[in-house]
Amino acid sequence: MKKLSLFAAATLTASASSLALPEQAFDTDGFERVTEYSYGPIASAIITSEFAHQLNVYLHPRNVGDSCQYGNIYTQSTGEHVAHADVSNVAAQVFIQQAAADIPERHLVENKRLRVSCTSAAGEDYDVLVNIPGAPIVDWQISVEPKGEFVHRPNTYGYHSSYEVTSKLNINNQNNGSRCTTLSNRGVELGLFHGEGRFGPFHSDVFTTNLTVDNSRAGQPVLYQIIECENAAGKTMAVKVFTLTNPDSIYLLEEDVIVK
Repeated sequence: MKKLSLFAAATLTASASSLALPEQAFDTDGFERVTEYSYGPIASAIITSEFAHQLNVYLHPRNVGDSCQYGNIYTQSTGEHVAHADVSNVAAQVFIQQAAADIPERHLVENKRLRVSCTSAAGEDYDVLVNIPGAPIVDWQISVEPKGEFVHRPNTYGYHSSYEVTSKLNINNQNNGSRCTTLSNRGVELGLFHGEGRFGPFHSDVFTTNLTVDNSRAGQPVLYQIIECENAAGKTMAVKVFTLTNPDSIYLLEEDVIVK
């Protein structure tokens, strides 16, 4: 009976050892492009994504023989599973691996967490966690009102000679290394970012603008503005187009927010 008990105890010990949970290497650097780890098989992780739809993270091993096998992506807020991540070797790099995944549209602006299963050269299992920022969130409220006379021209469109622009941009870039810029404006500089055409790096801010635009020489038929904010994991572009050819009013012709 004693021998059986000893055998059973040894079996249970071995079974418990085989079912031991992997150690976790946490991301303590926030939602930034580069994460450095003080322990575990991965020394650093770098988000190299060009677009929010296609996540790509470089994994730099700490030692020769440290490697990762597969990964999964979850929402940061609820833990909902978003996608599987394939782990492979980076071309022309001896030791660096990359985790890559396609992100569904509905999760593009959500903060996420990449969990990569890795093994050290000594055979120790780790879950390496990487914080992934959602694409920038852009809320743009803008109005345009006539301020001058309406110029009528024969056989072509007329236009408002001047107009007042009131703009409020509420931007949450979701990480600290982000930048915003005016991509296109057809020569009309509104100084949307604290009087400038670009701003950064910054995490979040509110930008207000109020100015009168002289359109008497240019005679533009529209006010056309495109801005873009970019962080480590993606880009968000916002478009506003106002028509200036209606004698009675200036109204919004087109607007869009595109996450890339």
